[in-house]
Amino acid sequence: MANSGNTEKRSVHRSALLLLFLAIAVVVMMVFVAFNLDLLGNLIAIAAIVIVAIVVIVIMTYVAMALLALPYYAAKGETYQTDVPYDLDDVKAVKEKDSEQKEGS
Repeated sequence: MANSGNTEKRSVHRSALLLLFLAIAVVVMMVFVAFNLDLLGNLIAIAAIVIVAIVVIVIMTYVAMALLALPYYAAKGETYQTDVPYDLDDVKAVKEKDSEQKEGS
């Protein structure tokens, strides 16, 4: 990449140090959990409860929305044209399609 003269180089030392501290903290937490296996079991149980609660909330929200949509759907009804035939025989291919252009070329 050519240097056009209007570029700047910023230091990333602070970000690198923060990433290093984060990596060290993760390693320390892993060692702490490895020596306290009861804590690991409790954390897994808490995570399972939270995940199940989230799934239940999502399902309940979906069911509530579906039930609330029923009166709207019933009141709205269906609209369609009565003087137009809905036969598939009248459907025509789209002109200038890529596959037709390649075959005709």
